[in-house]
Amino acid sequence: MTTRVEMLPRRAVPALRYAALLAMLASLLVFFSGAPQAHAAPACAVLSSGAAPQANAAVNAACGLIGTPYSWGGGHGGQPGLSYGICDASNGAPNDCHVRGLDCSGMVRYAYYLAVGADVINGVTTTQWPSSRAVARFYRGDGTGPLLPGDLVFFGNTASTIHHVAMYLGQGYIAEAPYSGGYVQVSALSSHGDYYGAIRLYGPGGGSTTPPPSSGQYWVDTFATAAVYGSPTSTTSTGTLYQGTNYVFCKAWGREIASGGSFNHWWP
Repeated sequence: MTTRVEMLPRRAVPALRYAALLAMLASLLVFFSGAPQAHAAPACAVLSSGAAPQANAAVNAACGLIGTPYSWGGGHGGQPGLSYGICDASNGAPNDCHVRGLDCSGMVRYAYYLAVGADVINGVTTTQWPSSRAVARFYRGDGTGPLLPGDLVFFGNTASTIHHVAMYLGQGYIAEAPYSGGYVQVSALSSHGDYYGAIRLYGPGGGSTTPPPSSGQYWVDTFATAAVYGSPTSTTSTGTLYQGTNYVFCKAWGREIASGGSFNHWWP
């Protein structure tokens, strides 16, 4: 018995290889089409409701800074605003003394200054976090549900190792000055794995820097640490106002203590 082996025509071999390649590409397309796709960050804006007008204005100001160069130490001059940074190779910023821009804490400082016309959150991340101007404070355990636009969100494993701050926009997004060589941008809060907590500088009803009519919650600037008394004439201290800006609950102005052009109001 003779076995006959039929050979394919020479021109059919490339065609079969081509068909196999198409099948492989089709299978890859099916595989990758089922993979989750990364979502592009939204345009910078107030992305949820409920925040104080000052906080919304700060978000809008931060959005106006999108594209500003990051500069390590930028934004920490006597007045808020863009400035040349510090050349510090140990912090990944070997050229930043030649870059006019903002670092993360300088960015949120400048945004609030543009929004409210006052330097309300000076300092670096580790001093901004414990600011006495905070009217609300949240921690990692609270989750991100309570956050409102304009809240300042901090990153680090402990309070002493906080290393980054950004401004919350809503819906899980932040405006941030990210790193040397980068630019102010919108990012997902979840892109940072060490969210520590957040502070709110203005409640939904807003704050006030004007003397109170009779009661409420107010900002008080003190040139030195001062005692608090229960009435304008009392000599028994009920607490302490620390040097700087404080957010207080009060019912009446106390007596004024002056030193040159500076003064404290002693609050009951």
